[in-house]
Amino acid sequence: MSKNHKSSSDSSRRSLTPKQVVSLARKYLEPHQPQGYRLEVTEGGLKKDEDWWYVLVQPSRQDVRSYDYYGRLAEAEIDLKDSEKVNVLLVPVLPA
Repeated sequence: MSKNHKSSSDSSRRSLTPKQVVSLARKYLEPHQPQGYRLEVTEGGLKKDEDWWYVLVQPSRQDVRSYDYYGRLAEAEIDLKDSEKVNVLLVPVLPA
């Protein structure tokens, strides 16, 4: 049996740039996008604290039901963590 494939543990401690984190957040939010509005990653609000990345996410409309919005963020976080082994918290921001 050949061992020429990438190990999944390689991604568990990899160093990511802010641009890569934003890209991952957008990628994993995409399947959870609601109909009628978009969940938008705010590039300027990115923060890193030890092993965690904090990414601000804002709905494109003001009349969004918070329970739906927060649930979608939680699902995307779980998917991202399971697939990429990266600690990202998608922080909800209410539209201005």
